[in-house]
Amino acid sequence: MIKVKSLLNKVANFFYNIPRILFINFYKLFIRLRVFNIKNIPENGPAILAINHVTGADPIIILGAIKKQIYFLAESENFKSRFTNFFMRRFASSIPIFKKQFMKNIKSFKELFTISANKKKFFLGIFPEGDLNKIGKLKKFHKGAAYFSYKTKIPIIPIYVHNLRKGPSKKRWVGRNNVTEGIIALFINIFKKINIFVGDPIDPIAENIIEDFKELKDKKTYREIVQNINKALEDEFLELEAEAKKLFEEDEILDDIEEEEDGYLINP
Repeated sequence: MIKVKSLLNKVANFFYNIPRILFINFYKLFIRLRVFNIKNIPENGPAILAINHVTGADPIIILGAIKKQIYFLAESENFKSRFTNFFMRRFASSIPIFKKQFMKNIKSFKELFTISANKKKFFLGIFPEGDLNKIGKLKKFHKGAAYFSYKTKIPIIPIYVHNLRKGPSKKRWVGRNNVTEGIIALFINIFKKINIFVGDPIDPIAENIIEDFKELKDKKTYREIVQNINKALEDEFLELEAEAKKLFEEDEILDDIEEEEDGYLINP
């Protein structure tokens, strides 16, 4: 009986994932992705992928680049209508997180833990900056990814997305809805060279994280460990950002000129 149920779950999961697989593979035909240090992504998981957040298209870009089944945590505002809920669930492989109605997160966390329990290769995508960031430099990171890593003992892998066209800002009506903004970003990044830099995994129980903290049950200690993990994550992102700028500074200048000529700079 258990084997039959497991088989039915696998079949249902296969058909549920068909729209996303077809869409992502089709979209990959129209963008130029370069992934650096892909070997840092473990073959057999699990891992938390911490990603900088430039556009609503980021999950689609990452799913195309990493070629893994990744579940993303996304703001509940993106799931309000039937269309956006369908898009976020089926195409962006996302689970809603509620910032104000925290009790609703219980259902999301149950879904997340059910998925992780049934998957040997579990990959969770988190955007530590929180909201979309179009200002050109990294924002201060929230500690959610670091906390989740500490509680689950799953390593965090920083992933820096470089050279995306940013799409409309929230000052424009088309940019106020993240899903609409994401769909626009998908279109304007067609044929764009997008670089994905994969950083070194950050082990939440590594000696450099906990060397000064012997009693893990102490509240102050736990907060400082989470802070240390978050600091290590921020430092790695700064290194990846610097590496990207060093390698592709000339490309960025040329792209800016092309975007001005083509009218892509719709996010002043």
